[in-house]
Amino acid sequence: MRRREFIAIFGLLLLGGVAALRRNLAIFWRSPFNAHTAQTVTAVTELMFPGDGLPGATELGIHTRIVAMSELHELMADGVDWLDGRAKSQGVSDFLSFDESAKLAAIEAAFASGDDAAKQFVLILRFYGGLNYYSDPVIKAAFPYTGPPQPEGFADFQDAPK
Repeated sequence: MRRREFIAIFGLLLLGGVAALRRNLAIFWRSPFNAHTAQTVTAVTELMFPGDGLPGATELGIHTRIVAMSELHELMADGVDWLDGRAKSQGVSDFLSFDESAKLAAIEAAFASGDDAAKQFVLILRFYGGLNYYSDPVIKAAFPYTGPPQPEGFADFQDAPK
């Protein structure tokens, strides 16, 4: 084995070791998923899917389904940290201390944010919240039409979009 190959292999092993160490030690410098994170996820989910005449997301337990997704806990903790940071920059202790209009503004800011954690957090909550909310039997029963969305088909499918 030549010296250059040895250095390349050693460098890759070292880089992999550093990545594994960072992943395992990340819990010490980042807030873990906790009750505050779960409460914030609940509040955001309810704001996104309030029901408006139908049961809201929290009434249907949608937030508990999302909170149970352990593979999203790190993303949720990062997103809640971002929302709490925004709240602190506006003089309140955390996102949950905002009034409803300020919470909605913070969520809109997260959607428009250049911060990946904030944007991914609200996009994931919107995706899983919508998926669970609109597939709930109570909500589906409120929309009795079960036929295809375009009963006559798409007669002009061969034409270019207009």
